[in-house]
Amino acid sequence: MKINNAIITAALALGVAGSSFGGTVYISGSTAMRGTIYNVLSATNTVFNGIPAVTADSTSPSGANHMAFVGTLKGGSGTTTILTSWSGSEAGIANVASNTATAFYASFLNSGINVTSNSVSALNATNFTYANFPVDLAMADNDIQYSRTPSAYNSCAQAEVGIVTFKWVRNKGLWTGANTNVTDSQVVQALSGGTPLATFTGNAADTNSWVYVSGRDNQSGTRVNAFANAGYGIFTSPHQIILNGSGNMITNAAFDSAYSYYAGDFGQSSGGTLAGTLTNSTTSSADQIAGFTGFSVIAYLGYNDAATAIGGGATELAFNGVGYSPAAISEGTYTFWGNEYIVKAHTVGSTDATAVYNSIITNTPSFCYPTGSSNPNGIDLTWMHSTRNSPISAPAHN
Repeated sequence: MKINNAIITAALALGVAGSSFGGTVYISGSTAMRGTIYNVLSATNTVFNGIPAVTADSTSPSGANHMAFVGTLKGGSGTTTILTSWSGSEAGIANVASNTATAFYASFLNSGINVTSNSVSALNATNFTYANFPVDLAMADNDIQYSRTPSAYNSCAQAEVGIVTFKWVRNKGLWTGANTNVTDSQVVQALSGGTPLATFTGNAADTNSWVYVSGRDNQSGTRVNAFANAGYGIFTSPHQIILNGSGNMITNAAFDSAYSYYAGDFGQSSGGTLAGTLTNSTTSSADQIAGFTGFSVIAYLGYNDAATAIGGGATELAFNGVGYSPAAISEGTYTFWGNEYIVKAHTVGSTDATAVYNSIITNTPSFCYPTGSSNPNGIDLTWMHSTRNSPISAPAHN
């Protein structure tokens, strides 16, 4: 049974009317959805009365991992601060379920910057210090039941707020030309430790150059959807590589001294960081695995991070012969997308956190494609002509 959204909105508004707020709300989770949530939180008269003061540890605040929003929540009084730490969907679900702390702002300068001014471009990460705080809410690119913390289904509430979109891209490597498509089977082969370029080009001569996957760590919801969509297995350990800022393969020792190999179950904690590594050429880099000079990389990214990589010279790839478009997602022909949720523990006692949770549920659809944004990182559920029950199921047309 469908419930009228106007009734829900009115009920939520009544629930916070006259409340006195004045706390801090800590939000973690999906890096792929952070741009959309930034738009929701920073807009006028949505979550806050008027436009909140906004600070971020990046000169591109909507792509920052750490954000701060300060203002008075709608329907109440007092000053509420919302802090974000976008560490990945899986990490967010786990932190909310276990009340585990993660790194947020401890203090920050330039805190009075308003999103309507241009002075946000002057921000620098050195302005900020961080400390660990328990997570109140999380954005997740998949249902809790298909996460690494399925037990959270019994201790948390979740609500679907839209569709989150993803793309496969290839870096500036030896794979060039008009063939810009990846298939399930090709992705599976590359995730298993790399595969000759011939796998993608169909040219039997392309055996002296290999293609690898550079991806996210196991705290990522983008990774959940990429592995599920390709049929690799959500919890199957991959053999991914990591690139440094010069386009060279590096061992995981740079992240964890316990490891010293070039391909394994490791990856970037942020989609933005991963996107940045794909803009460097690997045509002359040493292939530390196959022993050749030069190689290519494919990667899975959220829409906004993919745009960053593509803007830096990476190439967008079709998936199973279908190119990305909002219409193809709506009809279920392009399948690399996920159901986006907001998660809150039943034990969260903060009235501020509950009010923000309800406001995000109510307001997110207004900032999703097609009516709320020309940037379809998130797609409005009511615009979809297809649905999927889980990351491991194929979309079904309505």
